[in-house]
Amino acid sequence: MKKRVLICCNAYPPHFIGGAELVAHAQAKQLQNLGYDILVFTGDPSGQGLRHSTRRNDFDGIPVYRMYLTHEDYDYNFVNFTHKDTEEYFKKLLRKFSPDIVHFHNIIGLSAGLIHIAKQQGIRTVLTLHDHWGFCFKNTLIKNNNEICQDFTRCSECMPIIPGENNLNLPMRMRQNFLAMQLEEVDAFISPSQYLADTYVRAGIPNEKMHVIWNGIDVQRFANIKKIPEQSGHIRFTFIGYFGKHKGIHVLLDALQYFDALQNFRLNLIGSGDLFEQYKNEIAEKGLNEVVKFWGRIENVERAYAETDVFILPSIWPENQPVTITEAMAAGIPVIAANSGGIPELVDDGNTGFLFEVGNASDLAKKMLAFIEQPNLIKTLGDMGYEKIETDTMQNQIFQIETIYKKILSSPRNDNNNKNYFLIACVGNHFSNETIESMKLFSACSSFESCRFVMYDWLQPDQENDLKVGWILDDSISLEGIYPLLKLGLPLLVPQKNRALEKLCKSAQCGLYYNTRFEIEFCINYFIHHNDRRMLMGRKSIDYYSRTNPLFRLMNRFGKFIKMNKS
Repeated sequence: MKKRVLICCNAYPPHFIGGAELVAHAQAKQLQNLGYDILVFTGDPSGQGLRHSTRRNDFDGIPVYRMYLTHEDYDYNFVNFTHKDTEEYFKKLLRKFSPDIVHFHNIIGLSAGLIHIAKQQGIRTVLTLHDHWGFCFKNTLIKNNNEICQDFTRCSECMPIIPGENNLNLPMRMRQNFLAMQLEEVDAFISPSQYLADTYVRAGIPNEKMHVIWNGIDVQRFANIKKIPEQSGHIRFTFIGYFGKHKGIHVLLDALQYFDALQNFRLNLIGSGDLFEQYKNEIAEKGLNEVVKFWGRIENVERAYAETDVFILPSIWPENQPVTITEAMAAGIPVIAANSGGIPELVDDGNTGFLFEVGNASDLAKKMLAFIEQPNLIKTLGDMGYEKIETDTMQNQIFQIETIYKKILSSPRNDNNNKNYFLIACVGNHFSNETIESMKLFSACSSFESCRFVMYDWLQPDQENDLKVGWILDDSISLEGIYPLLKLGLPLLVPQKNRALEKLCKSAQCGLYYNTRFEIEFCINYFIHHNDRRMLMGRKSIDYYSRTNPLFRLMNRFGKFIKMNKS
């Protein structure tokens, strides 16, 4: 019987952003060719529909369900990691398609909560990693001072709060905690580079779940590219990618100052992005329009490689396994790239190309000059690059992915019932300074390492069973607003400024109240270390709910009425 695989990613051709989307489609097509029943669920950033509305179409023979996403859905200045509309639609899609496996790629913009929803329905999950989104809200690991982050628990140093929507300012810790909960439920991770695999393991992913599989490439497609000769004999350097600071185009442009303006080379810059116009103006101001050619975004990438002698990727962030590098190598083009991330796994310095120090324009210029002074290196290093990549075909990659599919489908389900964290549900529409400062304190203190703080409405109903405490953040919330927490039998932590809730905690003995961040720390520490008292408060919460909830009282009366009639 044919296995069903649902591919899930936040963008997909023809509306795509970069290499991750191309990889997702290439895998989907290859699996379909092998007899798998394939369906794609993706975000659509085209802006052609209402936010979170959906449509279905076919792309390259594959059914694709697209949900329109806006700038706010993708932007880390908003809550881009959980969306209820997306989750509800995903549930319907799972029921309709009944996949054996959901294979996730990048899902920021859709919702990380999709992972638990698949798990909830008994479906096995695989996640291919393309960047650092699982623990870095910027994806790039570049700190505000342009250094590369080495401590993944200190995200609040870059952004203490997520501005969010509806004026809900969320402490960054809540993003970290929610994503950690989701990633723990993935059955298998695939990383195209050893670098990214090791980095996620450092961030807390179990090593036994991690599999390193290079991205496959249609080697023959790029090997068949016919080079277009450069009539004037110039060496043609090319960059292809997104025009953002993390890609290091500014380093490449700075390198031009080390060359004679009449030197025997040309530079092709291909792509689009936020800094496209800025770079274009900079080149015009320097009078380098004859040397640098801006192509914009192109559909036929083969044309670009046909007019390329040396490919350059000057990224200042640690890349995973750039698709453009593998394409260039398959086309027999030598590569100059920054010596970071997974790039050294691809580029053998001095053999298949050259590596240069990250951000060092002078070092990059030296490596470019080597090709200008020794044009014979182009073919020599290009041929060696092809030899390295020629066996990394899509077929070989899919064979390894199939092996993982078979392994997790034949293994007993792991429902992960033994949660090793202390889950706290937060309720409210406003975070006070005390609560924000408390979150910072918790992030810095090992005593609270086991705590997970998430908004109550981010959770699925079955996750409510794992909750330990209900934390009321909002001074203005009503008694009715906390009924869901009382119904669950959760002890409460409430702001003393909300006199009604303070009175409730005192009279019903169902929780603790706070006024300062130090009191918050004391109360949560008390809940963690006094399990019996915490559970007793939880029972008091249910007692109060049963006495005061109108529907519950009505059902109670109806039950008594039935009992009397029977007797």
